[in-house]
Amino acid sequence: MTRTLRLTLAAALVLPLALPAVAQRPQRTSSRTATARTAAPTVASDGTLRVAYDMDIRMDAPQTTFSGTQRLTLTNDSPDTLRHVFYHLYFNAFDQRSQMAERNRHLPDPDRRVVPKIFNYTPEQTGYHRVQRLTQNGTPLTFEVYDTMLKATLARPIPPGGTATFDMAFNSRVPLQTRRSGANSAEGIDFSMTQWYPKLAMYDARGWHADPYIGREFYAPFGTFNVNITIPDAYTLGASGVLQNPNEIGKGYESRGARVAPATNGMRTWRFRAENVHDFAWVADRDYIHEAHDGPGGVKVHLLYQPDAAPGYASQAELMRNILSYFGERVGPYAWPQMTVAQGGDGGMEYPMITLITGGRQAGQLRGVTIHETAHMWFYGMLGSNESDYAWMDEGFTEFITTALENRLDGKPEDHRAATQAIVQYLGMPGAVPISTPSDHFPTNRFYSVASYMGGEMILEQLGLVLGDDVRDRGLHRYFREFRLGHPQPADIERVMEEESGVQLDWFFWQLTQTTRRMDYAVDSVGTTNSQSTVRLKRVGDLFFPLDVRVTMADGSTRMVTIPTGEMFGAKAVPASWTVAPAWGWPHPTYTLNVPGTVTKVEIDPDGRSLDYDRSNNVR
Repeated sequence: MTRTLRLTLAAALVLPLALPAVAQRPQRTSSRTATARTAAPTVASDGTLRVAYDMDIRMDAPQTTFSGTQRLTLTNDSPDTLRHVFYHLYFNAFDQRSQMAERNRHLPDPDRRVVPKIFNYTPEQTGYHRVQRLTQNGTPLTFEVYDTMLKATLARPIPPGGTATFDMAFNSRVPLQTRRSGANSAEGIDFSMTQWYPKLAMYDARGWHADPYIGREFYAPFGTFNVNITIPDAYTLGASGVLQNPNEIGKGYESRGARVAPATNGMRTWRFRAENVHDFAWVADRDYIHEAHDGPGGVKVHLLYQPDAAPGYASQAELMRNILSYFGERVGPYAWPQMTVAQGGDGGMEYPMITLITGGRQAGQLRGVTIHETAHMWFYGMLGSNESDYAWMDEGFTEFITTALENRLDGKPEDHRAATQAIVQYLGMPGAVPISTPSDHFPTNRFYSVASYMGGEMILEQLGLVLGDDVRDRGLHRYFREFRLGHPQPADIERVMEEESGVQLDWFFWQLTQTTRRMDYAVDSVGTTNSQSTVRLKRVGDLFFPLDVRVTMADGSTRMVTIPTGEMFGAKAVPASWTVAPAWGWPHPTYTLNVPGTVTKVEIDPDGRSLDYDRSNNVR
């Protein structure tokens, strides 16, 4: 039962039902209907595309080039007829004339992993994809290439429910390791093969997402990959998929006691298969140490690292068991049969079933980046959200559960206030843009990093404050369960949290993701007359938000009050000792509480969890 505390609104306030709507808020759209979200979806059940890749790759390792053939089977699960298709040609970005290079010429804080390296390429260090042939069901297609995108006009449109097979032959050169992808990294990793093949673009309710590779994130249809890689026998590989011929390969993948035959002409063909993924990445190095470990739930954990990184990898197997177990409980079960952690790349980067992490790190730093990159398997890998437009749904949600696990491993209570305060500071910076700005269009790399990483963590932290942490956590489980192996949009996390909590959240997601409004509430005055105290609160900032208020009485006792905003049409669940006050409608700049007894202190947001940017006026 809620403890009784008599609180009345000032006479000027009106009932929440009479409040006007916020006219400028755009109407939300959901990527699924309510009936489609009643059970865990299968691949592409959200009305997009399904893909199946069969690729044969032959590496010329000394020349850092490869030739490839690709058969792509596309099933159109959308309600639209497709008349052309787009492919990403990511390696074309690694050239001094590319849009990636041009963008980094003008950014005030260019990516240090790209600049000045991309400007200083020799001809042999640039990357490229050159498509020799592309057919649809055997019919040659005409196509045009602009920077990192290929557009092909179809010989025959693909109707809803239709299927087409595209055959492609291509040659590629692996660029010098620069950003995510490349050969011959600074740590001596031979090949970090990410964004390495011609890849079909994403198609959803908004149409084709033919986003050029400027530097940021990815969005793609789910499907199956069968990838055969022929490479000199000296190399050890790791990949997104499961190795299908381990007893032919060896290198620590073979069954116990298996006899591995000698390589043919010094070459081996590695055959990988990955199901229910939207990308495929792999690594190769001549000096890799390979460890295979049993993880929770039958997941096989592979570790690949060079000898000088061995000290940092000594605890990685146990860490991975903790990561897979904790995230399985906190969000939902891991969907795939294996997980590979490989030394490679130029920082830390995630792909389905594999993460690439540079090895020259202190043990504590390696722990943090391993947790974060593996956490991406949930919000990037199994929830294929649109990273290009809404990076906070991936980077930020990933950072939220990363912080939670790091707090647990350190024996500390879960605390996300640092992310909230980072966004408070960000919103006060000149030129700040909403966190739902498309990734490549943030005015600085710093703005992107803060808005995407801290912004998404802040969203989940503020949902905990507005709905209650338990309700938020249940909603997170439900969000994962209903959109696993799908492509959720911002409206989907909003709808799930509304259904789980019973309150409306349009006002929350609109303000926090599509505006740069700032929150500031103040205790304007406190007075006592005839054994009754009058507390006057004031909204100073332009962001309206529910409030938690702690009232201290003359006898030293405290009382907690939650004041919902009128647009919630409800309030969060609170302990029985709390009071749920009448709603505060956003057009009213002030709000009055009448409290029996003598009030000696009033505190807004006593736990310091909200986005309030001026806390000097929170206490009176």
